Amino acid sequence: MRKTFVILVSVLGSVVNSQQLPQFRQFILAPSVYNPAAMAFHKQSSISLSGRWQMSGFGYEPRTLVLHGQTLLKKKVKTVFNPGSRIQRDYTPVAKNRKIILRHFVGGQVVSDNYGAFRFLDINGNYALNVPINADWKGSIGVRAGLRNNTFIASQGVVLNVLDPQMVYAGGDETYDAFLSGDQRSLSFSGALGIGLNNKRWFFSASMMHGGIPKFGQKTISYFDPRLHWNASLGYNIPIRSGLEIHPALLVKKMGAAPYSFEFSTLATINYIFWAGFNYHHGSSAGIMAGLEVSGNLKIGYALDFITNRLNQFSNGGHEIFLSYGF
Repeated sequence: MRKTFVILVSVLGSVVNSQQLPQFRQFILAPSVYNPAAMAFHKQSSISLSGRWQMSGFGYEPRTLVLHGQTLLKKKVKTVFNPGSRIQRDYTPVAKNRKIILRHFVGGQVVSDNYGAFRFLDINGNYALNVPINADWKGSIGVRAGLRNNTFIASQGVVLNVLDPQMVYAGGDETYDAFLSGDQRSLSFSGALGIGLNNKRWFFSASMMHGGIPKFGQKTISYFDPRLHWNASLGYNIPIRSGLEIHPALLVKKMGAAPYSFEFSTLATINYIFWAGFNYHHGSSAGIMAGLEVSGNLKIGYALDFITNRLNQFSNGGHEIFLSYGF
C-alpha cells in the first residue's frame, strides 16, 4: 500500500510540475489563453469563460477557471457639418487610403487554479498589435502583464508519518516542517510575450509565459517556483463543401526539464452553427468535444477526455466547458 501511494504521489507530482500553467482541450476556440498575440486572430469583441476539471474522482484533482475577454480599438469617425448652412446634413469625411493599417487589441484574463493543497490566482491585462504583411498574411505581437498570488493550504496537505504510515503525521519531515514554518503565500508579477501569423486558412502562434517575474512584497519562498513555459501551435482551415469545414491544429508545450507536450485537436464545423471533434494529448489523454452557436453571439462548448496512462484506473477522466459571448 505504501509503495502504491508513493508511486501515485510521484506520478501526480510530475503531472502538476509539467503544467504549472493551465491547459485546455478546446484550445482552438480560445487561443489567446496561451498567447496574447492570438487576440488578433479574431476581430470580434468577446467575453469568454473556460472551466476545466481534470482527473475527476482522483481527489484534490486540478480545477481551473479562466475568464478572458478582448476588443478591437476603433477610431471614432467625427461627423462634420456647417452650422451656417441652410440645409443641415451630416457629412462623414472619407479616410485616406493607407498602405499599412495597424490594429490594436486590448483585453484581460483572470485565472483561478486549484491543484491539491496549492492554489493560485492570476490577473493580467493583454495587448496585441496586428500588422498586415501583404494582401493575405498578417502578423501580430502581444504582451501580457499582471499579478499572481500563490497559496498553500496546509489543512489539505497530507503527509505520511515518518515512523508509521498508518498514524497521523506528527512532524519529522525536515522539508515539510520548514515549509510550514514559513510564509505559505507568494505574490509576484506574471506575464507573457507572443507572436502570431495568420491568413484565411492558416494560423501560427508562439509564446513564452512565466508565473513569477520577479517576486516582491513578501518573503521569497523557494517552494513556489514558477517556471518559464513555451508553447507553439499551428492550425489550418480545410473547406470541404458549403457549410462544412475541418480545423486541425497542433499544440506543443515545453517547461524547463519537463518533456515536450504534444497535443492534437480537430474540429468539424457544420453550417457555421455546430462543431464537433476530438483531442489527443500524447501520453496523457484522449477525448471528444462538441458545441454550438446558440445565437449570433453566444457559443457553448463541452469536452470530455479520458486518461491514457496508468492514472486511468484512479480517475474518471476530465470535463471542460466553454462559454463565449461576442458583441
